[in-house]
Amino acid sequence: NKAESDFTRRLDDMVKTQKKIEELKQTYLSWSLHDSDMRHEGMKEAKLENARNLLVMNVLTHEQIAQAVGLPLETIEGLAKELKIAQV
Repeated sequence: NKAESDFTRRLDDMVKTQKKIEELKQTYLSWSLHDSDMRHEGMKEAKLENARNLLVMNVLTHEQIAQAVGLPLETIEGLAKELKIAQV
């Protein structure tokens, strides 16, 4: 019956379209998450670089540097050990 075949063909096309939309959504979400991860990684690297620079300047305490750059004190102390810089 032609009516049924037209209906089933349109229904099949709609299902395929919906599946494609879902695939595109997943791809976009994956890209978006990757982009977000990269931004966070870049911000963390910038904080670490700022902390290193402040440690080398040797004018602030480790606590002040941690507060200034938004990193844990333990991270600052680890960087200071790597750079062999004593606490002010």
